Amino acid sequence: MANITTVVGASGQTFAVTVSGGQTQLLAQQYQTAVSTLHASGGLDSYDLIPGWNAAAVSNTGHGLISQGGDYTVSGAATQYISVGSYSTTGEDTLNSAVSLDLSGSTAKSVSVLAGDFAGVSVTAGNQDGTFIGGVGNNTFNGANSTGNWTIATGDGNDTVTGTNGNDTISTGEGNNLIKLGTGTNVVRSEGQDTIDGTTGTDTVTLLGGSSVVTLGANATVYDTTSHNTVSGGNNSFITGGSSSTYFSTGNLSTVSGGLNDTISASADIWQIRGTANSITASGALTFLNGTGATTVSAGTSTLFGASGLDLMLVGGSASSANLFVGGDGSETVSAASSNGTLHAFAGTGDETIIGGSAADTLVGGSGAATLTGGSGAANLFALNKGSAGGDYTITDFGSAAGNLMALYQYGLQNNDGLASVLSNATVAGGNTTIELSDNSKITFVGITDLNASNFTLS
Repeated sequence: MANITTVVGASGQTFAVTVSGGQTQLLAQQYQTAVSTLHASGGLDSYDLIPGWNAAAVSNTGHGLISQGGDYTVSGAATQYISVGSYSTTGEDTLNSAVSLDLSGSTAKSVSVLAGDFAGVSVTAGNQDGTFIGGVGNNTFNGANSTGNWTIATGDGNDTVTGTNGNDTISTGEGNNLIKLGTGTNVVRSEGQDTIDGTTGTDTVTLLGGSSVVTLGANATVYDTTSHNTVSGGNNSFITGGSSSTYFSTGNLSTVSGGLNDTISASADIWQIRGTANSITASGALTFLNGTGATTVSAGTSTLFGASGLDLMLVGGSASSANLFVGGDGSETVSAASSNGTLHAFAGTGDETIIGGSAADTLVGGSGAATLTGGSGAANLFALNKGSAGGDYTITDFGSAAGNLMALYQYGLQNNDGLASVLSNATVAGGNTTIELSDNSKITFVGITDLNASNFTLS
């Protein structure tokens, strides 16, 4: 929604500037307050700027006004405020002719520009600090050769912002905006469908519009509050995930927190924290904390801590890939059936389903119920540890491969014919064998009717 900001023009006339969208209205109010305060105290001289070269000779703070299209150059130190709009007795801004404003020759320490040109305003910054408020139209800010620190806000047009090599704060409204960031420490608030490029600075970007493309460098921070964004970050970047977005980590280590149905890729190592139903690929090591939902992982190595509702599928990898899974509470499913790597899985406190792959896997029951499948690999190790067990366990394919073993730790069954006693009290029914241990753990071996001591390892 468009708002009219009025300031005092030359000879005390009312000067109207239209602002619309983004953070422009807030900054326009601050601009209006600053100009009004100076005017009331007698510390402001307002005058008209004309196309061409302008160098005001005033003793007070200078306020230049542009009410017609054209190319303007401002030099000297006097002009610190510039308004672009229309003189009006009815509160309307009618300026609809493009304005180009060159501040590269200005020696003022700081310049603030409030622009409301429906045909758009183009500003070239010098080395001063400043504020640019591009209220309406398609606006351009060029700070490529500047070392100043700027606050830049544009409205709902299709705007182009080239940041300075100082520290910039940039806010763009709705529209298809192009933002190029400099080498400083920059903060961006994006409400449109924007293209943001900032590989040389230290950047923080908040995405509010969705469907943006963001390419950043090292130490970047991105808050994705929407969906269908594409974000690339360098080493030590941190991304708060959105929904159905795509993230690329190009550095040695990055972190993605949260996210729903996101696709995450890393050229090296990555941490993924509390995501839901994401697809993750890492050439290096993945650390996965408290994820849930239907999740796919392919990594060089992975350390995975689950959460209730996790349905995890490990895919790809190589024979040297090692995957460590530690279950949480609630129901979880982990499958390495499509993985080439080794799975070492420790079930948690809830109902667990764990499926190994083509390697020799280690599957350890927790304190909840667990269904364990060794998979197509041989010499799988199934295990319980007294003190962290006590549930009901089903091993679905114990007899399917040579070398499968059941490890019982801390039960003392190696003493006084303990294992023999357990086996003699086993229950065989329906082609399955069930044994019970001293901590009330029950293990059912599906399809096995001839368990013997050679199937166990004890300690």
